[in-house]
Amino acid sequence: MKQIALTSENAGDVFADVEEAIRRGGIAIIPTDTVYGIIADAKNESAIKKVFAVKKRPDEKAFPVFIGSARDARRWAYISDQKAEFLDHVWPGQITVIFQKKGYLPSVLTGGKETLGIRVPDSAFLLKLLSFFDFPLLQTSANISSEPAACTPEEVLRYFDAAADDIDLFVSAGALSGTPSTVIDFTSDHPILLRSGLVTKSELDRFLGL
Repeated sequence: MKQIALTSENAGDVFADVEEAIRRGGIAIIPTDTVYGIIADAKNESAIKKVFAVKKRPDEKAFPVFIGSARDARRWAYISDQKAEFLDHVWPGQITVIFQKKGYLPSVLTGGKETLGIRVPDSAFLLKLLSFFDFPLLQTSANISSEPAACTPEEVLRYFDAAADDIDLFVSAGALSGTPSTVIDFTSDHPILLRSGLVTKSELDRFLGL
């Protein structure tokens, strides 16, 4: 596992290293706008299986994805005009939204389910990284399944020391917020809050005009 401390001076090299790792089917751990996360090509079954293995995650549990803009969401999921308007209000942001997926991504990504969690992150680093790809990035918190998400480089290394040979790159950026994204299910006409996070229920209600 190659380790790089992200700075303003080396950002270009970091982008190049992460892009190279993802394009050849590798996995990387990077800072996000919430916690440290693992990313991989969401269309690459082999890469997805690697993430399941390093996290020791049950196969039936789905992975959400990062995309670069709300407009891109309709490429990967069935989203009505009303729901798209909601996304324009909450993204980029710390809200993962679950929709009925279109059939372009492997079923292993979604644990065999017909739904897909999607998020546009509120992170200049991640949005720049996403601009290099024409596909979503699998995203999941950097932790062993059922353990708390890693918020510091030390926690990342503690979790994945034994799996270091299976992780291509770790980009560190100090301590992060430690609060995961809010998750809502929008597969029906009305959203259902599944997990509270940085965005509260009252804020969601305001976005929805309730």
